[in-house]
Amino acid sequence: MIDWSKTITAEARAEADRAAVREAIRLRRDRAIDAGTSFAGMPIGTDDKTQTRIMGAAVAAMLDPAYSVDWKLATGAFVTLTGPQVIAAAQVIRAHVQACFDREAELLAEMAAGRPVAPNEGWPG
Repeated sequence: MIDWSKTITAEARAEADRAAVREAIRLRRDRAIDAGTSFAGMPIGTDDKTQTRIMGAAVAAMLDPAYSVDWKLATGAFVTLTGPQVIAAAQVIRAHVQACFDREAELLAEMAAGRPVAPNEGWPG
């Protein structure tokens, strides 16, 4: 006797395929976020730890107009940033991260509309 309860329907397979694409998009978003960006021609990190650190430095810069910091760039070199530069760098990093989430939202909307998506294309970088 065949146990039909274990049969995978076309609908279930399609949902599993969509879930796999959503996961691929999420993973690609995270790679794009971590890839870094540039500020005033300097490569800066954008990973979670760097985001936390630059936001802390930005708060310090907002509290103390004379604040400056020796910031380590993505290359490993240090550069002195003034308070306004720290705030500007934090804004650049935040814009990069938001652009990655915006791209994810675009891809998911395309998927929801039934259109094919290319999970590895169109990311900020």
